[in-house]
Amino acid sequence: MVSTRSIVRTLLSTGTAALLWAVTGLAASPPAAAQAVIVVGTASATCPNPQYATIQAAVNAATAGDTIRVCAGTYNEAVTVNKSLVFRGARAGVDARVGRTNPAQESIIQPPAGSTGLTVTSGTSDVTIDGFTFRNATADGISTLAGGSGFTIVNNIVTGNRIGINFRSPGTSSSPSVIRQNRLVDNNNSLPQGGSGIFLGGGQGTNFTSITQNRFGGHVSADVNTQGVLDGSDPAEALSITNNTSADSSTFLVLVNADSPAVTSNQITKSAALSSGTAMLIDSNTDNAQIQKNTITGGVGTGINVTAQFGSLAPSTALNVTGNIVTSRTNGVSVSALDSGTFSGNVLQRNTNNGIQVNSSVTPATPLVFSRNVSQANTVWDANDDTTGSGTAGTANTWTGNICPKDDPNGICI
Repeated sequence: MVSTRSIVRTLLSTGTAALLWAVTGLAASPPAAAQAVIVVGTASATCPNPQYATIQAAVNAATAGDTIRVCAGTYNEAVTVNKSLVFRGARAGVDARVGRTNPAQESIIQPPAGSTGLTVTSGTSDVTIDGFTFRNATADGISTLAGGSGFTIVNNIVTGNRIGINFRSPGTSSSPSVIRQNRLVDNNNSLPQGGSGIFLGGGQGTNFTSITQNRFGGHVSADVNTQGVLDGSDPAEALSITNNTSADSSTFLVLVNADSPAVTSNQITKSAALSSGTAMLIDSNTDNAQIQKNTITGGVGTGINVTAQFGSLAPSTALNVTGNIVTSRTNGVSVSALDSGTFSGNVLQRNTNNGIQVNSSVTPATPLVFSRNVSQANTVWDANDDTTGSGTAGTANTWTGNICPKDDPNGICI
């Protein structure tokens, strides 16, 4: 029997090496196409050899997976993205929350009137937007409202638009989205429709999205609004809103129709001279929300307001409000509608009305639990529970180990 080694030696010696792969069953695969880097801009020392003058022309020429590098300059265009691409502005990789005060160093997208700066079309996923300025759109700065998943929106300045980021991503755990280290301020163009930094909507829940380490400010509606689907059919899932800062916005967060969201370690400040607005509004059909370790300081309006005023959705359940600090608001925590929940280890002080307010409209399916809160130096009541039932001191709820010198009814605090 002739060995395989002898066959190979013979084939190689006769110059028919290509046949070897067929004989041994090893078919050669063609090499994968290299992903291109396409440069956009006007030729200069900082932008050598640009291939296109407009971002849209580069998008049209690109194939999925390519990177489009946009040089510093102002681009008066509305960009439509219909394939998976990486967009890198002149400040890609540079945190947008601080510094970045020289517009001449920025890649600025400022679209024509009535247009959105950058729109991701239906069914398009895995788009990265890094290091741009989106400004002065009478529509949205960025829109993924048509759907898709796996979005990365980082290191962008988003200001002066109707809505900063109009966002939807019905993603999965394998295709999460992240919105990080952006500066979203003063997106109040085209009122009353505008006024939000990030709006999660579009008739479908947004899932597996992290909104983290962003700087918000100056919004007349809300920094983050998770309104989603108001009929309750598709709540947002696995939503994380963490380590953000907010200054002088009417409201930091509107949280409605969400399943197991995490809202942690955000810092919210507001001037007392500004109009009233709740710092965090926890509204209908929001279940198993974790509101933890947030700091809320100053301003007219309630710090954490739990209610059910959107649509005809049911009150929220299994709410966990733990370890938050609310100082110098009108009310620290106010509850108007909630089926079940725990409030523990919160510090509520120097609020101009009540530290903790539970309204008579609350009829919980399971008694609410108030435990180990410290509420003091508030103007009217440190803790006031207007419900009635078989709970602590004739209320419908359970109060244990709370420190609040001025309580009503007497006995809910020590």
